[in-house]
Amino acid sequence: MKILSSIGKIFKGPTSQIIAKTAGLAGLGLVAYDAHHIGKVNADLYASHRDAVATDYYVNNSMYSTNMSKVQDGIKTKALEMQLNQGWRRFFNTGIGYIKGFGSMIVEHIIPVGLSVAALLTKGKASKICAGGLGIYAAYEVIRNFFGFGVPKGPLQP
Repeated sequence: MKILSSIGKIFKGPTSQIIAKTAGLAGLGLVAYDAHHIGKVNADLYASHRDAVATDYYVNNSMYSTNMSKVQDGIKTKALEMQLNQGWRRFFNTGIGYIKGFGSMIVEHIIPVGLSVAALLTKGKASKICAGGLGIYAAYEVIRNFFGFGVPKGPLQP
């Protein structure tokens, strides 16, 4: 009985508020860490894809001609050289890719983001409930992803 009353005392008073705020801050930190990582990966992927599409266009444009004009051939060749030597498009596409990747991960993790923000910005019982919900969500993710409970079995698994 003394153990239960000790645990009950933790969840009353300022200590419980500190625990709730810490849980909210930790939840936001973990989601931001994941979102930053996916943003970096998506930035490179998006920029590489856009560079490949643009280069494909200029290579095909320089290889095929509708007439025998030497001037048009020179223009197309110069356009291809400029495409291969430029870096500004990759700079902008990297930024666009990062924003898309970061935003998609925030949307994908909307439940822990919402619970974390609510645990940080609310007071009293609401903050504790949101921190508890965040703990339940974290336990669910550990059970599901570490132990594999609730994950559909593939065709090769027994």
